[in-house]
Amino acid sequence: MSEHIVFLDDEGLAASTRLKSPDCEHTWSQFAYTHPDQVLEHLKDATVALTCSVPLREEHLRELPKLKMISLALTGRDIVDVGYCDAHGIEVSSVPGYAANTVAEHSMAMMLELFRRPAAFSRLMRKVHAGQAEYKNIYFDHRIRDVRGKQMAIIGSGPIALRLAELARTFGMEVLFEDRGGKRPGPDCRSLESLLKSCDVLSINAPLTPETHNMIDAEKLALMKADALVINTGRGGIVNEAALINALQNGRLGGVALDVVEVEPLHPSNPLFQLIDRDDFILNPHIAWSSEDAMQQLMDRAVDNITDFVARQTHVKGIRTA
Repeated sequence: MSEHIVFLDDEGLAASTRLKSPDCEHTWSQFAYTHPDQVLEHLKDATVALTCSVPLREEHLRELPKLKMISLALTGRDIVDVGYCDAHGIEVSSVPGYAANTVAEHSMAMMLELFRRPAAFSRLMRKVHAGQAEYKNIYFDHRIRDVRGKQMAIIGSGPIALRLAELARTFGMEVLFEDRGGKRPGPDCRSLESLLKSCDVLSINAPLTPETHNMIDAEKLALMKADALVINTGRGGIVNEAALINALQNGRLGGVALDVVEVEPLHPSNPLFQLIDRDDFILNPHIAWSSEDAMQQLMDRAVDNITDFVARQTHVKGIRTA
């Protein structure tokens, strides 16, 4: 049987990414992007959906009786109503671990900028060149701090968190993990409250779940050192953004770097843009995952997941008819 595979949003791929062909009999349709009101139209004949970022919710899925499998070109599964899929025999696959190195490196890059400020000083030099800032012998416009000896607290325990810990230790940092409410014992694990009081860097590398939603709110931010950093490359909804804005504006944090926000894509009206001109604030449009190397690995695995699914289905049918 031939599968009809629909790729919902190829605009999420870099120009360098090469899509391999699934090793099964199939037809293929591909769209630059699929808006919510186009999901049913684009998937009406699909047996397999491939998506980078297009959500597939129950209101879509119940109208797609032919759909057998969803291949997510992502680590997380929060853009799909997995409970509905489980109850109706729709397989959902993702690509855990593909971005472990690239997201960890991006987290480190943002942290290093907030500690060392090379880009901020480069912007200052542009102003000097344009006559908008004073030309002088020594510049102390931005605070510079060493990374060595600082403490990083990580919320998360997956491949990205572990790779980040490895990189941070290479820089001479002490690395501790949030103990997931006492569920993760170990000499390098501490309660969240304890970590917030002691850490110099809080790195969020966890999925968004009911337990992690708004995990870092105004009360939690108030526990942190006034010069501590918050780095979020996990999911935006884990941090209360209004509380984060307030803390940075009132000098209760040393810096904030976000690659994710609660409502994506990042809209120009987002209140976080109140902070955009600050040199202690970094806002990226969810691109930590998207190095050329990681993206190729991601798409290769997402297509392989389709091939593997079809092979299993064929095998099961072969057993049943034997």
